[in-house]
Amino acid sequence: MSRRSVQNGKREQILRAATDVFSRREFHAVPVEDVAIAAGVGKGTLYLYFPTKEQLFYATILEALDVLIAELRAAVRAHDGEDALTAFVACMLDFFRRRRPLAMLMHRYEHRLHEPEGGEWRARRAQMVEVARALVASCVALEPEAATLATEMLLASVRAAVLNQPEGEDPEPTAATVVRMFLHGAAAGCRNGKSTRRGKDAAHARAVGTRP
Repeated sequence: MSRRSVQNGKREQILRAATDVFSRREFHAVPVEDVAIAAGVGKGTLYLYFPTKEQLFYATILEALDVLIAELRAAVRAHDGEDALTAFVACMLDFFRRRRPLAMLMHRYEHRLHEPEGGEWRARRAQMVEVARALVASCVALEPEAATLATEMLLASVRAAVLNQPEGEDPEPTAATVVRMFLHGAAAGCRNGKSTRRGKDAAHARAVGTRP
C-alpha cells in the first residue's frame, strides 16, 4: 500500500470518528483527545492532519458534502422531470441513511453554517441548492422568487425525512412520497397517491360552502 493511500485512510478514519463524536456532544465540550481516542490515533497524529479543532470540525462536513454533491449529480444524470427529482431525493436519503451521525451533526450545528468560518460550507450548500433548483424548474414553471422558496421547501422536506426515516428503510418509497407531496400537495402523500375519505369530504364541503 502506498504512503498516500495510508495517509488518506488515516484521514478518513479521523473524520469518521470526529463525525461520530461531534454529533453526540456540543462542540465546546469535545476535547481533541476524545476524537483521537475514538479514531485510534495519537493526538499528535491528529494534529498533523488537522492543526485545530475548528478545521477538523469543518472538514467532517465539507468532505462529506463534496461526496454528496458528486453522488447527487450522478443520480439525476439519466433522468428528467419528476423522475429526476425523485432520484435526487432518494440519493440524499440514502446518503444520510449510510451516514446517520453526519445527519445528526449537520442538524445540531446548522447555526455554524452562518458564521464567518462557514463560508466553504455555504458554498457547498449553494451547489446542492443549484442542482435542486434546476430540477424543480424542470417540473414546475415558477417566478425566480417562488422558485427559490420552493427549492428551500423541498430541501426542508428532505431534511425532515432524513431525520425521521427508520434505520434500514428503503429510501425509494419515502423519496417518492416526498416528491408527490411537494409537487401535488399533502393529500398526494397518502398511500397510492389517493386522499382519505375525510379529505375528500372536506374538499367537497369547501366547494359547496358547507362544513364537513
